[in-house]
Amino acid sequence: MSDGKSDGMSRVTDAVIGGRKLVVLLADGLRADTARTYMGYLQALHEAGRAQWRSLRCELPSLSRPLYATVINGEPPLAHGILGNGQAGQALSHHLFHRLDAQGVPAAVAAYHWFYELLAGEVFDPLLHRDAVPASCGIAGARWYWEDDYPDSHLLADAESLRRTHLTVDVPSLLFIHPMGPDLAGHLHGGESTAYAMSARKLDMLLAQLLPRWHADGFDLLLTSDHGMNADRMHGGPLDIEREVPLIWAPHDGAVDLALPERQTAIAPWILARLGVDACR
Repeated sequence: MSDGKSDGMSRVTDAVIGGRKLVVLLADGLRADTARTYMGYLQALHEAGRAQWRSLRCELPSLSRPLYATVINGEPPLAHGILGNGQAGQALSHHLFHRLDAQGVPAAVAAYHWFYELLAGEVFDPLLHRDAVPASCGIAGARWYWEDDYPDSHLLADAESLRRTHLTVDVPSLLFIHPMGPDLAGHLHGGESTAYAMSARKLDMLLAQLLPRWHADGFDLLLTSDHGMNADRMHGGPLDIEREVPLIWAPHDGAVDLALPERQTAIAPWILARLGVDACR
């Protein structure tokens, strides 16, 4: 009879053959055209042949909580049932983190507390759940924030601390990061404002400091968004400016031409495939 540790290592070894280490950054409320216009570092990578840029249309309604669910679940809101931002504490019945847990692939998450609720199935309490790890999600470490104005710089530092603490073994693993800066700027000032543009510039400058470190440690980056932003400081509908989001692939090893998801519902299975994980439930 083998002990639990050896069984767990066997699961990791079986699951991760051919997989990659991956950072997924979901920049809340970032329009595709805003990313292309203002994110100079990521554009430099593209011009140098070190990143692939695309865009895709988010699902409807183009609201945050429903699309958080879509990104990690692989289904449109009408299928998974998260249809509005007010469904606090409602869990998804299945998502990509279940697959990571089943196949022993480690993950770390730095994200808004609505992600905690989708995974844990309970209302987030900041005094109890700041670093709570939902069960059966394959998550080795987490940091959740609950104020929309929590700085992106702080969240990315949280994420890097989680990566350096929990994702140090040279096997496929996932670092999931969800900054709020563009969405907050859009809701306060509108999607055509200088503040909204500046939020994209700031995120780009932060990535210029972090991505070389991630690449040096063998991590690839996929950057996308949940939805866009209208000039009226809202989103939720079918207009292009509310649906068109960036999709940026910046691998550490030059594998730029990898096929990317065509739809937002394809992101979750794409992530699992990059990690070497069977996407079947």
